[in-house]
This record gives sequence, C-alpha cells and structure tokens, in this order.
Amino acid sequence: MDAKLIKSTSYQIMPWKNGLGSTAQIDIFPPGEAFPGEEFLWRVSSATVKTSSPFSNFPGCDRWLVVWKGEGLFLNDQKLSPIKPLAFSGETPIESRLVKGEVLDLGIIYRRDRISAELTVQEIKAGKSLKVLLESGTHYLFAATGEFSALEQSVGTGDTLKIQGGGELELSSVSGAQYFFISVRDKA
Repeated sequence: MDAKLIKSTSYQIMPWKNGLGSTAQIDIFPPGEAFPGEEFLWRVSSATVKTSSPFSNFPGCDRWLVVWKGEGLFLNDQKLSPIKPLAFSGETPIESRLVKGEVLDLGIIYRRDRISAELTVQEIKAGKSLKVLLESGTHYLFAATGEFSALEQSVGTGDTLKIQGGGELELSSVSGAQYFFISVRDKA
C-alpha cells in the first residue's frame, strides 16, 4: 500500500463548473485541470455552500455527496442530512437549498462507464484501533472530526489520507474520530 497525506492547506481552491461558488479540490485523476475538457476519471473535493443554487451538470458521471458541517441541504425536495451520504447522477438537474446556514460538504464525481466508487461514514472509538481490509484501488480517508493515525501518518480534521493498493489497514485514535471513506476502483 502506498499512502500520501493531503493536508487541507494544500487543497486547490477553484470555481464550480457553473461559476456560482467554489470548491477545494482534494484530488483528481488523472492530474490536471478539472474542467475545460472534463477529462478526469474522478475528482474528490469539499465545498462550502453559502446560498441556495443549482448544482453543476456532469454528463456521464455519478456523484456521492455528504454534509460534514452544518444543518444540511435540500437537493430538489430530498433532504441531505449531515453525515448521511447520498449518491446521484451527474446529469440530474438539482436545485439546492440550505436547511439553516451554510454547510461544508465532501464529494466525489466519477465517470460511471469506467469507474465505480462509494462513500461511507466510519468511526474510530477513543483509545481504540480499527482494522480495515482494503480491496485493490484508490482510497481516501477524510477526517470529518477528530484525528487518527494510519501508516505512520497523523490525519487531522479536514485532512485526507490517500491510499493506493489493497491490504489490511490499521487505524487508531487517541480521542476518537469520524472519517469519510471513499473507495474508487476501475470497472472490470
């Protein structure tokens, strides 16, 4: 397994595709620009949503989204509550409304014809360790709350640990932590 710590201070701030806000791009594959030709296979990012607005359209892509700070969003008429991941099509026209005040979200956009992805919420209890079996692929562990350690890396709130490959991963946390786990694999 290969591991790389991506600190929140190194996320690339860029405008949304529709120009109505900005996002902190955590990682993109292959590396490069996220938009003009939309050549990426996947992109992981975190956005602050300050006002109600339409979502950008991503033809040929699927998306996962989770709110990690704030009261949540309405996506059309469906409520996206905090810490409850939601999957949806990149072509679906979506109008978002804030439940109460701004939110901070985390999401992945990926090419559905080439990639499969999932986003889950995991927790490490205070003073405990957790063993996770990773399938072959690319994995992102985003610290939503607290701090955890894995593969000799310390991951603080808002930071991301990127792991390539598969195998057994041991996570530990002194004070407890909640993290969002994104797994990306090529379609066979």
